[in-house]
Amino acid sequence: MKTVLITGGSSGIGFELSKLFAADGYRLVIVSKFENELEEAFSYFNTKGTEVFIFQQDLTLDGAARKVYAFTKENGLVIDVLVNNAGFGNYGFINDVEMEKESDMIRLNILCSYQLTRLYMADMIERDQGHILNVASITAFQPSPFFATYAATKSFVLSFSRAVAHELKSKGSKVRVTVTCPTSVKTKFAEQANMQGMKLFDGWMAVTPEKVALDAYNGMKAGKELVIPKKAFQYLNELTKRLPTKILMHISEWQLK
Repeated sequence: MKTVLITGGSSGIGFELSKLFAADGYRLVIVSKFENELEEAFSYFNTKGTEVFIFQQDLTLDGAARKVYAFTKENGLVIDVLVNNAGFGNYGFINDVEMEKESDMIRLNILCSYQLTRLYMADMIERDQGHILNVASITAFQPSPFFATYAATKSFVLSFSRAVAHELKSKGSKVRVTVTCPTSVKTKFAEQANMQGMKLFDGWMAVTPEKVALDAYNGMKAGKELVIPKKAFQYLNELTKRLPTKILMHISEWQLK
């Protein structure tokens, strides 16, 4: 039985990914800081006959990644797929937003994902098999005013994922890395990022967590390096890459108002 570890796997995109992996016979390891969500996810999958482990951990804290890694080792779990999905955003003028919240976001979106990747990738390389799926964002492709720090963290995830994917292939490793860059997703993200009521999450650009999870999962199984959920956004991304950064920032600012 293969095992997948999903951070933030008890809600939103992570929960939908958990369902897809479970349907394919994977054992689940779900990590989240929200105890109630973990218990609900455990109950959901347990009643369906899926073997599931849950681990409550605030991934913004120092040493969090090593605690997750130690938990899987103590339970004799070999992680075949690592999904770095947990993350959050924060909207507002950079001088107004709370610095500690943004610092937590950097630690979660960048540092924890980096550390978990390093820890589990070392084991995967030794076995010469495994897959890492990182969840970035469409904002990773350009600076985003009033969403500056979040977009910058996702730029790191995108750049890091693609570079590591190339390194692994250059070394002849069978370990693979996939990064997905969804647009605005209809989850609790808007509330957590202080973006309630924005048309961005109800308009034509919004997608469901089910759609994001399915496209990312299928892309990962197909061995794709980059997945942009929903075909229209793949074409749109190709178009916007031809525009100057200044124009892209104005477009981004307009979309986020």
